[in-house]
Amino acid sequence: MNYRTGFVCVWIFTLMANGDARRSQRKHAARVSCRPRELIALTKTQMEASLAAFDNTNGKHLGTWSPGFPELKVHRDSPVNESKVLCSLSFMAQGLEEVLEDQKNDLNPTAESLHKKLRDTISTVNMLAACLRSVLHGECSPEPSPPTLPEQAFQRKQWGHTLLKTAREYLNWLQHNFVHRVTQIRVRNGRHRGSKPRQYLEGSGYHL
Repeated sequence: MNYRTGFVCVWIFTLMANGDARRSQRKHAARVSCRPRELIALTKTQMEASLAAFDNTNGKHLGTWSPGFPELKVHRDSPVNESKVLCSLSFMAQGLEEVLEDQKNDLNPTAESLHKKLRDTISTVNMLAACLRSVLHGECSPEPSPPTLPEQAFQRKQWGHTLLKTAREYLNWLQHNFVHRVTQIRVRNGRHRGSKPRQYLEGSGYHL
């Protein structure tokens, strides 16, 4: 084996090793980052920032898109249904993608700060959905119909404002009910064992 062949072999081996290391690091990071309580709070904070930026850019008196979003409507004391939560988060992310594309390509193509906030929020919603899917061992079924923007510009602004506002309210509900429910289960299980309840979802390996 000549020098050049040996160099190529070493280079290929190094690339493969580095690729495996990066994949391992990503898996580790994904597992460490799956903390439902922190992720829900982060997603809500980012949603509020996106709503404020959207209103500053598009107008603060847009009113409400009257059909609303039943996929994100919940009563404050409604119990947590794992499948419905995952479907709601899926719909939320798809709706935010529609808002981002509409703002970038038509309504406000130069509003880069708004675009970044929306992108960050979409990313965190998807992270939260993946985390809860792992924690709850559930899937969204049936999948909600994809959200569709109206045609007129002002109605699209109303649609985006109402989606962001409804998503924020949904995350408020999720923060209160999901964490409260898991805490009750954790405390009950801890009492049955006669020990101090642990700060993670029993059986999941994921921290709250």
